[in-house]
Amino acid sequence: MSDVRRLVLRRGRNAVITVVGIMTLNFFLINFMGDPTELFAPRDPKIPDEYVQENCIRYGLCGPDGKPLNVPDRFWIYLQNTFTGNWGKSYYWKGADVLNVVMPALAWTVILIGVSTVITILIGMVVGAVSAQRRGRAFDVVMTGFSLFFYGMPFFWLALMMQLTFRQPAFGLNWWPVLPTSQEYDVSIVGFSWARMDHALSALQHLILPAATLAIGTVAGISLVMRNSLIDVMTEDYVVTARAKGLAERVILRRHVLPNGLPPMVTLIALDMAFIFGGAYQVEYVFSYEGIGYVTILAITQYDFPVIQFVIVLGGLAVVLANFLADLVLLKIDPRIKVT
Repeated sequence: MSDVRRLVLRRGRNAVITVVGIMTLNFFLINFMGDPTELFAPRDPKIPDEYVQENCIRYGLCGPDGKPLNVPDRFWIYLQNTFTGNWGKSYYWKGADVLNVVMPALAWTVILIGVSTVITILIGMVVGAVSAQRRGRAFDVVMTGFSLFFYGMPFFWLALMMQLTFRQPAFGLNWWPVLPTSQEYDVSIVGFSWARMDHALSALQHLILPAATLAIGTVAGISLVMRNSLIDVMTEDYVVTARAKGLAERVILRRHVLPNGLPPMVTLIALDMAFIFGGAYQVEYVFSYEGIGYVTILAITQYDFPVIQFVIVLGGLAVVLANFLADLVLLKIDPRIKVT
């Protein structure tokens, strides 16, 4: 059996176990928040019991006889519905299907995370590589200082600073850019469509600040790890030998240093998916960017269990898949990795 097949089978088995564990913890931890039949039912004595019972049956919390289901029964139904794609009805969004609530928001989050991730990887790797090549010089000192400063900065605070800085001309400068600070596109647009140029341009303008906030908050870690990884490689004997042969520094960096310094970056980028996904929640809420993070925060405040459960499983799947793909990429680019 080839190394790739063994890796796929082993990692695939571990991924399935991890996902099942996420689903199990997801259900029980959320249900520890309280009994959903009591949390979403109206607390008005004038509401007839028949209305409450009807809602209980509609949302799958009661059986056909109108009696509330116990936790084991709800868990079994939850597992069945998960594997059939039936995530139930939302409590907060007036009985709408969970998929119809989450998927439109997920599309905006994928755009936001995709753009910010590309910016993060490109800038982080370039800054890290140049810093490693100019170790100890002014560029390295300045960029390392900036990276350490932004590395520990909370996303919500950075988002607020970006809003205050770009919502109006700052510092008395008339040429200072003014950018949209809320929503996914102009509120005047009705029936948004990417096929229309004015709609697409509006969405891109509204994307600038949220994407920049996420990129600034995550590029620090990428650049620091890239710098340290390349510095370690530069001390290897084959790099010293290449210098002794008289090869130019850019040739050494491109042919010897970068290929051997990239494997740690692949792992870091995969792990950063969870970090970026979590950071998007804060950024979306501050910018009123109605992605999956914004929807999740609303669902948490309204005890909308079906939506919360779906989002958590979705996030877990994204992280597991990212790490699975990272293992495959590492096996391809690093011949030193062997599957036993």
